[in-house]
Amino acid sequence: MAALASASPSLMPRATADTAAWSSLVRAADLSSAAYTGCLGTAFDVTITKQIYDVTTNAKGFVGYSTEKKKISVVMKGSTTEQDILNDIDTTLVTPSLSGVTFPSGAQIMQGISSPWSSVHDDIIAEVKTLISKYPEYTLESTGHSLGGSLTYISYVALASNFPDKEITSNAMAAFPIGNQAWATWASSFNGTMNRGNNEDDGVPNMYIELPYDFVHYGTEYYSYGTEITCLKCTGERDLSCSAGNSQYGVTAGHFYSFGVEMGAAGCSTLL
Repeated sequence: MAALASASPSLMPRATADTAAWSSLVRAADLSSAAYTGCLGTAFDVTITKQIYDVTTNAKGFVGYSTEKKKISVVMKGSTTEQDILNDIDTTLVTPSLSGVTFPSGAQIMQGISSPWSSVHDDIIAEVKTLISKYPEYTLESTGHSLGGSLTYISYVALASNFPDKEITSNAMAAFPIGNQAWATWASSFNGTMNRGNNEDDGVPNMYIELPYDFVHYGTEYYSYGTEITCLKCTGERDLSCSAGNSQYGVTAGHFYSFGVEMGAAGCSTLL
């Protein structure tokens, strides 16, 4: 590992402490957990206006708004069913076809992300559009954990493309990368904030990064040891101080926690 770190400038321990990001990442983890627990009327500070569900792909989540944060929220659920797991492992590369999005040549993502997002894309965009008309000053946000985090990667592109005049922040929690270098380069070009929040000893962010896949993460990685004082801001796609250096692969024990939040245990409270 030391030899690899010294040989490649993209694989080095370069993270720095960043306690300022902690509260927003905890909130993203809470909302992501709420998607697992089936919240209906509210999810913490978010008032839910539309449940998202497609029976064939099992894409599931909710759209709502937060008067406290002045945000319109899109939250996607992670894996809980056999169909979700089939989505997780369907790595066939495709170019999505989504209303309001023009994909550049060569940019491809895995079918297991393209298919579930495509099945609910129009419903999500329509609901966000309705909420923007009611709350024009609100910014946009999206989040989710695991499969939901990987769906957040594409939600960032979909929302930024359809609403280019809106400020957007997306937090992909415990996500595996979803596409090739051309996709990651293009997705990084949008004028928004794309974060990925990862937990110690979680191997899911290390999936699909090597041959034969060579999928690429994008956005700023934050790494959690479960406390504010140990929250790290990572540098580049593969910072050895963060997920790239934890020697984990796949669904490991750390995958079920995110910034001190146990996934599925945080329910629908209106209090953070």
